[in-house]
Amino acid sequence: MKRTSRWDTRGLIADALAMEGLSVEENRAIFFDWAFGLAEPERAAEASRDLLALHRTPDNADHAIIALLEDAANGAAAARGRTGRRRRSGA
Repeated sequence: MKRTSRWDTRGLIADALAMEGLSVEENRAIFFDWAFGLAEPERAAEASRDLLALHRTPDNADHAIIALLEDAANGAAAARGRTGRRRRSGA
């Protein structure tokens, strides 16, 4: 049975965990598809924490999608800030 939540109504995270043999890049693509689809992107860290509580187990703790959710739960994306030309120019 696929476990979904209000944060993952399309079941992308559950699907990624169920599929075997996905590369890190494929997991990253799934993660970003999920993240860009959030209705409230400013709550991505909260959503990630809730999904970790729902999906993380001792058996999948080293799965790439779990690592991406952990980074997001800890605010990794927000901490990186601006990149590229906008950062260099101070815009």
